[in-house]
Amino acid sequence: MHITKTDYLEYTYCKKNLWLKKYKPELFQGVELSEFEKKIIEEGNLADEAARHLFPNGQLIEIVGTNAVPVTSTILGTKPPALFQGAFLSDVFFVQADVLRFDAIRNGWELYEVKATTDVKRVVPYHHVNDLAFQKTVIEQSGINIVSTGVIHLNSHYQPHGTLNYNELFVIVDLTDEVRDAEGDVQAQMRDIKAYLGMPEEKGCECLYRGRNAQCTTFHYSNPNVPDYSVHDINRIGGSKKIFFDWIDRGIYRLNDIDNPEVLTGSKKAQYDAYIAGKPIINYSAIQSALDGLIFPLQFFDYEGYSSAIPRFDGFGAYEQVPFQYSLHTLHKDGRLEHKEFLITNPEGDLTLPLVERMRADFDERGSVISWYKSYESQRNTKLAEVHPDYAVFFEALNDRMFDLMTIFSENSYVDAAFKGSASIKNVLPVIIPALSYKALAIRKGDQAIERWEKMIDPTTSQEEKDEIAKDLLAYCTLDTFAMVEIYRFLKTLL
Repeated sequence: MHITKTDYLEYTYCKKNLWLKKYKPELFQGVELSEFEKKIIEEGNLADEAARHLFPNGQLIEIVGTNAVPVTSTILGTKPPALFQGAFLSDVFFVQADVLRFDAIRNGWELYEVKATTDVKRVVPYHHVNDLAFQKTVIEQSGINIVSTGVIHLNSHYQPHGTLNYNELFVIVDLTDEVRDAEGDVQAQMRDIKAYLGMPEEKGCECLYRGRNAQCTTFHYSNPNVPDYSVHDINRIGGSKKIFFDWIDRGIYRLNDIDNPEVLTGSKKAQYDAYIAGKPIINYSAIQSALDGLIFPLQFFDYEGYSSAIPRFDGFGAYEQVPFQYSLHTLHKDGRLEHKEFLITNPEGDLTLPLVERMRADFDERGSVISWYKSYESQRNTKLAEVHPDYAVFFEALNDRMFDLMTIFSENSYVDAAFKGSASIKNVLPVIIPALSYKALAIRKGDQAIERWEKMIDPTTSQEEKDEIAKDLLAYCTLDTFAMVEIYRFLKTLL
């Protein structure tokens, strides 16, 4: 059994989950990566490939795994200018390094890790310094002299126009001193992980002390006494460690068993109260005040945006959201409901100009513009105003009259324990409007929409599939805005 860099990073986050991957892989069968997780992996691979342009005449080892070790040794003996995906095995530890560049003056190798991020991460489990320290240790124990270490990450300020400039796309950060300082602790962890993986299975896992969204894949297997709805589901409970850890230390997992609810405040208290009451907690006057401030026609609006590590469209940088479609439901004072929409299906020329032109025609100059988590839409508007300055006044006006429907839920004017502490429309909608659901749609989440649009604009995709994807994208975005209309109508019935 080999211990890879990925294993090491997982160990630093939840060692029990790693143990189970090694010895009980059947627990992970059927657990598919989300579209978002798949895209993260893909973006990492693309960034790795793109960064090779920074090292002319480098050699790539295309073999994956320990079979690449002897090949690496042979190539290193020739001292190439740079080596990509060099493989090294020391004891049970195995790594394949993104980039090694030979330094003839210092007679050693510079080690670089390519990251599809826009900065250096120093927090577990994405700790770039410790990542490099692990690699450096394994490579040096293999007899290779490492003279410096660094991270190559994406430049968040670079917005391409035309051909990509790889020297501007990436930033190289020297971390030699930090890596040297971290080596001792990382090597101790390496000894610990080797010993731990040689031990019998332990009970529980450290994710017991983490909020629901931060738990490992096998949390329920390792912690069977924790109910599906537990203290882990309280809104942002992971940030209130003193309270949370006290409950866990005392074996308090059920909300009903909390013996000191007076320590809860804000959203946490509201969620707890709703759970204990068995019914929603509603601030009627706050809802009334918020909705009375809206001006007809009410324009319920939602963007879908595409982002990528390697910029694909002029004027948009790494991970910068590129709006590729919108849905607009307009509710008039007399109850009439109109729907308009637009989807970029052929990304040529000035990519977002057709979308902007259609928006200008579709929006009423009067009335409130309603979104869910309005900072997303308002930031996209600001970006489109930057890319299309002739429409800046139009987008500024949209932002000036925008209302965030989510705040009624995020600011505790309406709290249902079934939301599990979330104000996401995906959590709110099925609780208060159960007749509406994303489950019947081919696209159910934003990350799926990104992947599908990317597939739709791929020249190799058949026209038949393109048409099907377009239909699915329009249906998904339409439900986002229609859901807001129905939630608004539901709230009005309370008043």
